[in-house]
Amino acid sequence: MTLREKILKTFIVTIREVNTHGGPKEFFKKYPVGGMYYGEYGALLDENGLEMGTGFSFKKLNECKKHSEKKLLICADGAAIRGQTVNCGGQASLGASRNLTDAYNFGKILGMQMNDKGIDWILGPSIDMCFDHLMYLTAISDSPLITAEIYREVVRGIQDQGVCSTVKHFPGLGTYFVNMHIGPGSNILPFDEWMETYGYTYKEMFKENVMSVMTTHVSLKSYDNEITDGFYPTATFSKKLTTDLLKNELGFKGAVVTDALIMGGMATGDLIAETVQAFKAGADLLLWPPVEAAEKIEELILSGEIPMSRLDDALERIERMESFRNKALEEGCFDEPDCKFVDEAKLKIAEHGICALKNEIGLLPLQKEKYENILIVDATQNDGISKGSYLLKEELEKRGLKVDVKRDIYDVPSRVCWQADIDKLQDAYDLVLFHLDAEFVAEWSVPHMLIWASHLFDKRKKIIINCRSPYFAVDYFPEDPTFIEMNEVIDKDTAPMLVERLFGEKEFTGKSLLTGYRK
Repeated sequence: MTLREKILKTFIVTIREVNTHGGPKEFFKKYPVGGMYYGEYGALLDENGLEMGTGFSFKKLNECKKHSEKKLLICADGAAIRGQTVNCGGQASLGASRNLTDAYNFGKILGMQMNDKGIDWILGPSIDMCFDHLMYLTAISDSPLITAEIYREVVRGIQDQGVCSTVKHFPGLGTYFVNMHIGPGSNILPFDEWMETYGYTYKEMFKENVMSVMTTHVSLKSYDNEITDGFYPTATFSKKLTTDLLKNELGFKGAVVTDALIMGGMATGDLIAETVQAFKAGADLLLWPPVEAAEKIEELILSGEIPMSRLDDALERIERMESFRNKALEEGCFDEPDCKFVDEAKLKIAEHGICALKNEIGLLPLQKEKYENILIVDATQNDGISKGSYLLKEELEKRGLKVDVKRDIYDVPSRVCWQADIDKLQDAYDLVLFHLDAEFVAEWSVPHMLIWASHLFDKRKKIIINCRSPYFAVDYFPEDPTFIEMNEVIDKDTAPMLVERLFGEKEFTGKSLLTGYRK
């Protein structure tokens, strides 16, 4: 390979990059990149019908593979098996169930999904932890011990299917409220505590021979405190974090991939300069870079500003991934994609994760004869009443109960927010279920008055049913004695699971995601 070809091997491009440079046939002649990112949903089309985002069709993916003279390394955040009826969520449920078989099967599902579409490498799982109440990502635990135990199984499940796994987002989300998609994030832990938590979980993943680690646009000032232009450097641009800490001190032998090089957490407007700096810092695979950056990297290698050893290191680590994948494909050691297995395993994961977080006054299990009229208050991140609330209503009605769903604070017939309305509702209903589904109230499209109103209902006949943030019970409902953590959205599959447990037909087996590990 020429020097330029070697450099381009580190580039993982989007369909937008391909289409802005003449389309697959022309692009791969001029730019023999190492791989592509496959986005299965949400194609953004221009006036000529060309994809100009990250989403594109499976057919187009195969067209790109056809026009590349060398085998592309294809990565994705996720994909579904063709014909599959259940998409795979369930990460929060893994933390609640703490079931290692569930965790392994979750990884196996991901591997099957990738193999069905010919994807070599998945950009997951996320092994971040929930230490901050406004954390963007819903992690599975605040405990590094639980996080590591569960995700070792997930990684093993993925890689047993011959698919390269990635753990992210190094140096770790979950200690600071800024979303790195929007602005530079931070991990604010002292370094000794970082090593005991995030450092520990990453070292545990390395024991499973995980193929790649994704760095992200998050700083760790307790390790790299050299301020540049008024900012602590994020891992994307920090040689100390990517090379010194991740590769040398923690001993990671696999390939380091950047998070997307267009995010608000790092985009300064000069994408070429940013791509070059990420490569210099120690990134082996550059995610969504402008291909023109290859020329600048070549120039700097030839001038000696970037040592040739930096490129050699990247190519060796990429080769490790490619060898792993190629061996799996040659030996055919993985399972055929199986929709039935996916559906059944996904449902078990969801079922095992439902948690009766608080049942302090013994309201659960419900005695059917006491609750003829039930009110569901929809407090989800939707413009109107969610499908989940209606599905929950249907399940309750199957048991002969009368159920209403309310949400709108302005429509007089369905108001639930003012004290005068609540006084009437108290008398009209025997039980009130508050259906919560939002990551955190700070970015909630729910009228906040609905949360206010929830505190005015009689606690003796009120149940909070929360689908997402593990901190809601602490932050917004500390005084509520009956609180259920679903750890999944309420849908056609999980609504029956919930109702069965409300009436004691099945047990709640899930545990809280918050263990109090970090006081």
